[in-house]
Amino acid sequence: MNAKTLLTAIAVATTLTARGATGQNDGIITIAASKTSKPLVERWIEGYKTLHPHVQIVVMSGGTTDADLTLTLAPTPSNPQETPTKVTYVARYALLPVTPASNPLLADIQQKEWKSKDLKKLFFRAEDLDEEYEEATESKHNRLYDKLTVYSGSSRKSVTRTFAAHFGRRADDLRGNRIAGDDLYLLSAIEEEKTAVTFNTLSNLYDLTSRTLSPNLVLLPLSVKKAQSEALLSGNLDETLQLIESQHIDLIPVEDIGFTYQTTDADIDQFLRWVVSDGQQYNHQQGFLRLPQNS
Repeated sequence: MNAKTLLTAIAVATTLTARGATGQNDGIITIAASKTSKPLVERWIEGYKTLHPHVQIVVMSGGTTDADLTLTLAPTPSNPQETPTKVTYVARYALLPVTPASNPLLADIQQKEWKSKDLKKLFFRAEDLDEEYEEATESKHNRLYDKLTVYSGSSRKSVTRTFAAHFGRRADDLRGNRIAGDDLYLLSAIEEEKTAVTFNTLSNLYDLTSRTLSPNLVLLPLSVKKAQSEALLSGNLDETLQLIESQHIDLIPVEDIGFTYQTTDADIDQFLRWVVSDGQQYNHQQGFLRLPQNS
């Protein structure tokens, strides 16, 4: 750690200690965010500070428990003791299923139009599926589903719970391999496996500079309307965001995300109001959906 970094860390720690002792914010807001959501938070901060340069906002590790605000991508825990006192929703994210472009089974994958029952059969253990989805049209040995390895996240903050809940399942019902840590690691895991599939947020699947799908990935072709399919398979992030915001597609899980917190002060309240209003202009830049206009 160089001298400048050390002095900055000492200054922040001193201010945070003083805030804890006095109960006042003193112009500093601390935010905990995961690797997936951190770029969005940093973009909000950049836009907000052009209007409020006096406010200091510090982004902390996603595992921090004492931040003023925590941006979470996972649904609120059902345990009442873990439920945050308050939540302000600030964005939404969508999940899409992908496979490596180098997958030797890619031709077979692209020949299918993946319906809800197909996705359930692919991602979830057979014994957890409804009987109608267990009926085989070909021998188990030859089934494409059995040739593909599913990868999903194991962290409590993973979007795995969102994906499973969308299809009426639990995260524990997913078959295949579970990866610890941020969901971004799922993409490197399937690259190594090759004959693998996973799902992830648009912010992780698309290059935010070129606005195109990562060249190492291919979307599973979903069974949707022709125009919807063309937009999804275009590989363009902005077309995909516009489509999902304007039309409900049952095969695509969409979840609200929000800042959770126990208490606020004037600076935090002002920041939250700005993110919900003016800050929405930055959501698309980072691969996230805006809040519905009637929210």
